[in-house]
Amino acid sequence: MSRSTFDCPYCCSNIPLQASVCSQCTRDLVLFKPLALRLQDLADEVAQLKTQVQQQSELWGQMPVQEIGAAAMSYAHEHEQPPQSEPAHLAKASSWMALSLSVELTTAAIGLSHWVLLFVYDVRPLFLRLLTILLPVLTGFICARQSRLGGLWQALAAGAAGVASVWLMLAITAYMDGVPLWPDNPRDWRETLEYTASITLAFFTGFLIHSLLSRWAREQRQKISLKVLLSRDANGKYKIAEVTHQVQSLVAAVAPLVSAGTALYSGLKIFLSN
Repeated sequence: MSRSTFDCPYCCSNIPLQASVCSQCTRDLVLFKPLALRLQDLADEVAQLKTQVQQQSELWGQMPVQEIGAAAMSYAHEHEQPPQSEPAHLAKASSWMALSLSVELTTAAIGLSHWVLLFVYDVRPLFLRLLTILLPVLTGFICARQSRLGGLWQALAAGAAGVASVWLMLAITAYMDGVPLWPDNPRDWRETLEYTASITLAFFTGFLIHSLLSRWAREQRQKISLKVLLSRDANGKYKIAEVTHQVQSLVAAVAPLVSAGTALYSGLKIFLSN
């Protein structure tokens, strides 16, 4: 804003813009003149804004209510944000991708372990059995953590991982040894089914372990109490709700142990029987 005079910050006298000393109070203005000019410009801008607001208020007061509503809707339509995509769709797609990647990772890891242990280093099959139990437990846990899908889909993924892993192991053996792809005697078929069951149960055990840990986190690691199971109310009856809750907690705690034990037994059965 151009101006020819400004107010002295000391005595408020109106003095020329070129002055470096106030003609009234004889104060030096070199340091304070830029600040004084800026403050005066801001004061002028505030005064102009007040005038514009007052004029706009008078204009709105003269407009009918219908026109005000139409103008507001027009403004809202012009500044309307585009609709955002549903995050639930992205979460669901991410869950399915995590489930698929977990099955593929399990299959690839077991197939690679089968080739390295048996055909590269020629170690005992016992180590391969142990890996076919430990690896699916880890990938099953990761799958449950990342996918957040229910137990049915986790069970189907576990079955797919077991079948795909065993098929890959059979394919590697057939290629390296020049033997038929599928077993040709009952003993080999039984061993194939035991491998499949072991990998499937181990993968599902990872899901059960994740479910158990999540349950403990939600309930702040609430322990199962036999005292609650045997307690009665004032009428001498068992507390059904608390008993049901404790039984559910007991089942949730025991299920991973049973599944892990079954997977371990299926994987090591052939060695235990010898």
